[in-house]
Amino acid sequence: MTADIGRVVVALDLSTTAAKAIAFDADGGVVASARSPLETSSPQPGWQEQDADSWWTAACASLRALTSEVEPASLAAISITHQRETFVCLDEVGHPLRPAILWLDSRSSAQVAALGSEEVHRISGRQPATTTSIYKLAWLAEHEPDTMARTATVADVHAFLVHRLTGGWTTSWASADPMGLVDLRTFDYSERLLELAGIGRDRLPALAPPSAVIGEVTSAAAALTGLPAGLPVVAGAGDGQCAALGTAAVRPGEASLNLGTSVTLGTYSAEYRTGQAFRTVAHAVPGRWMPEAALASGTHSVEWFRAQVMRDTSPSALERVEAEAARTPPAAEGLLFLPYLVRAETPYWDPAARGAWVGLRDHHGLGHLHRALLEGIALEQALVLSMIEAEMGVPATSVRVMGGGARSRLWLEIIADVFEAPVYASGLHDATALGAAVLAAAALGLGGETDVAATARRMSRGWQEVVSDPMKRELYRRSARAYRLLYPALAEVFDAIES
Repeated sequence: MTADIGRVVVALDLSTTAAKAIAFDADGGVVASARSPLETSSPQPGWQEQDADSWWTAACASLRALTSEVEPASLAAISITHQRETFVCLDEVGHPLRPAILWLDSRSSAQVAALGSEEVHRISGRQPATTTSIYKLAWLAEHEPDTMARTATVADVHAFLVHRLTGGWTTSWASADPMGLVDLRTFDYSERLLELAGIGRDRLPALAPPSAVIGEVTSAAAALTGLPAGLPVVAGAGDGQCAALGTAAVRPGEASLNLGTSVTLGTYSAEYRTGQAFRTVAHAVPGRWMPEAALASGTHSVEWFRAQVMRDTSPSALERVEAEAARTPPAAEGLLFLPYLVRAETPYWDPAARGAWVGLRDHHGLGHLHRALLEGIALEQALVLSMIEAEMGVPATSVRVMGGGARSRLWLEIIADVFEAPVYASGLHDATALGAAVLAAAALGLGGETDVAATARRMSRGWQEVVSDPMKRELYRRSARAYRLLYPALAEVFDAIES
């Protein structure tokens, strides 16, 4: 039996690992959800790719499952959020010419060294790094010139899915921005950046602000997805921006912390500024910006610890080590963890950086190792937040935590003790999808308002404060002072290992 509870909005969240379709009511409540997995390939070391057609296949599967639970006639609009920096080269009819290159891909180190500059940082808001698409486009121009010569459209994930849904080539500027081709002062493509990437504006989708209606679901797409033909498609934003919107961190001083596979920490700004400690991205609130810090290894570190150190990936293993870590004294009796298992992004931007436990003694056990890992990620985020505060001149008044890692009560308590700021957590683990739903609801005035920030504050709910323990603060201040010394002390060691 289907459920018709009135007008609802659909968020389509296409991450690196799955396509998720979630229906929300006007108050932010989850009506129904469905998920379809995605696979990633690595044909060479450092290469990370996906079949872009699989995005559409997975999206259709999750949407069909969703519309079997929710009456299609009750749907008001759909909006998309997605993995950022990932792009695909398409021919004249929108078919992929090669596998999509993912944000994780690191093949473009030489192009970063050759093209990265303070000028690029100033225009795009992004420090030179292999994550950003502009350098991978330059790599394609050098290593696959035939592909680039045949490319009619370079599409981010949002643009690709919008085209499949509507037949048009329009994307959100908050979806195109992570590619590093947009002038963040104007939210339009930068001719200088396009020149560096070797691509013309005519091969890129048009740009629209988040929450703009940019098309309607075609009859062909309706037949494949179960969505009603004519359903409005609303410009969304990348997963990082939508996650911040889903937490309603939409005022100066409000920060969001997403404990996902990777970790992102974002704040809100009404002015455009750049800094070394963060990258600046277009906020999901149109015309605003988000200073953002990124750590490639978040819950990835936890999963790695279970698989490679504990050699046990069962849920009970995590419960056991969490309990043991909870019994371990705060600051893990002098053990520190540097969480650069993949690389260092903010604030050091060092692809040679590595993870490390420092301070090991023979009395340290699994509980110490696990607690130090959780504390290391918390200390890293507190470090970059302090740098953002110093650069922007706005102290954090609250931090809202979401993502899979927020299921760990121990981790939330550590974050509250380390940050020494009000920390709030929610049982909602789909804040990213909720952010896309906020944009869809605001576009139509669902709930009585069209202001994106006000809609976010109304739809984001159920936040509970995690209270810090004053007795632990001095211990963590001492750990923070030592943690600040870790990377600078080890940077030459990492370089020696790489060379």
